[in-house]
Formats: sequence, structure tokens, C-alpha cells
Amino acid sequence: MNRHARIGFLAILFAATLVFGASADEVKMKGANILATLKGAHVEGPDWTQSFDDGGATIYTKGGTQSPGRWDVRGDQYCSLWPPSDVWACYAMTIDTSDPAHEQVTWISADGHRNAAHLIRKGQ
Repeated sequence: MNRHARIGFLAILFAATLVFGASADEVKMKGANILATLKGAHVEGPDWTQSFDDGGATIYTKGGTQSPGRWDVRGDQYCSLWPPSDVWACYAMTIDTSDPAHEQVTWISADGHRNAAHLIRKGQ
């Protein structure tokens, strides 16, 4: 690879990192991994929390207000349902385990919006 091609490749790689915001340690999750990771887990976002029970119930809490919903895994996506809506919204997910004390999961919408949270696994 010549020098110009190398510089072009590095520029594209850098731009992709800025656009997608992915860290080098971030791994796309498959369906079985999403299920195993979230069952019984709890996550903490910047100003919100969410818990996931083994049976598919979830509670999202922000500003002292709790919203109960449902969660499921369909294919390789996390899906959630928030009443009164009857429409499931699905997201790709990644996990970053580079720091085992502060694992991070990220939900990625179809339009590329990313929502990251600190993962607290069941039993931690």
C-alpha cells in the first residue's frame, strides 16, 4: 500500500470512529449474548437506570419516575415495548468489556443514534 493510500485509509478509519463513536474494544452483540447479558441485569445511564428481569419485564427510571415495559430479543436485536404503545422498537447492541469493573452496553437505533450505559450484571 503506497503512502497516499495509507493516509486515505487512516483518514476514513478516523472519520468512521467519529461518526459511529465505537471504541476499539466494543463488540457487536448477538441475540443469545444480549439475552444472557441482560437477564436479571441493571444498567445505569447518565441520568437514568433500567432493570431487566428474567421474564421480560423492564423498568426504566428517570427523574424519580418509573416506566414499566417489556423487553425481548429478536434475531440479533434488543427489542422493547413501552405501554400504552403496542409497537416494539428494536436496536442493535454492543458491549465493551475492556474494564470488567465498568462494562458498558450501547443500544444503537436504525438511524445510528447511540445510547450507552454502565452494565451491572445479575449478582453484582
